[in-house]
Amino acid sequence: MEEQPSHAKRKHYDQQTYARLLAELTQLIEEVPKLRPDRDAWDIEGDWAATGTIYFIDVVHQPLFETIREFDCRTIKLINMDRPAVRITFYRKHRYWLLKDKDLPIEQKVEQIQTHINDLTVKAQILESKLEKMMAPKRAEAKGQIGLYWEQVNTWRDILASPEQYEIAISNYSRQHFYVTINYKYRLPSGDFANEQEHLLNTQRDRLGNITQVRYNILFIDPVEILRDHPYQNREVEGYLNNFPIKSEAGKQTIYARSRPEIDSLKSFTTIDKL
Repeated sequence: MEEQPSHAKRKHYDQQTYARLLAELTQLIEEVPKLRPDRDAWDIEGDWAATGTIYFIDVVHQPLFETIREFDCRTIKLINMDRPAVRITFYRKHRYWLLKDKDLPIEQKVEQIQTHINDLTVKAQILESKLEKMMAPKRAEAKGQIGLYWEQVNTWRDILASPEQYEIAISNYSRQHFYVTINYKYRLPSGDFANEQEHLLNTQRDRLGNITQVRYNILFIDPVEILRDHPYQNREVEGYLNNFPIKSEAGKQTIYARSRPEIDSLKSFTTIDKL
């Protein structure tokens, strides 16, 4: 369940500056080599067909994007600067927000209900004004809709009369809006792995489903790590155990050892002190 999203403040640009930065970023994306994802070789799961265009780019080319990384572009998203992916999972996520009764002060409840009553009233009145020009079948359908509008108006007026007697919730859950999310693993400077999640930019469409604006997602890839075919859990364990220089087989198990960092620091300090 998601709470109501807090919309991060977008950067504002004058038209000329935004156009220049967009042109620079677009040209860079057109020129940089792209990787072709291989489901048989890459550690990649899920489907990304339901989102905007995704370009998979070798992390070796990331320095080319440094001058443009702070650009808050509305149509191109740099997903994982400085965090090249070694494992990728795509999945669809239901995006919604929910305000529960405890989140709504009485004043906000009253305001929301009154606004809704006003909207329903306007809709009913507009439809009523068009009845005379409608053909009989359409008129009958419209009258039925008008009746539903006024029925809802009466229901919400009763609630508005004593809102303290009702538990109110507001959500866009029923819109069934889904978007594609990426979950990716990347290696930290320490050698350990970390996990991040990002939503991807969707292609913009009109009510008929026609594409009105293509949006792009740029995903940087570690081309060596992502080809490893064992599960991520094994990678994490393997990376951890590889940091132990001393190891011995002991029957069905292996014993690992390494000097503690604080001991190494103490030895170094003692050596300097003796000098």
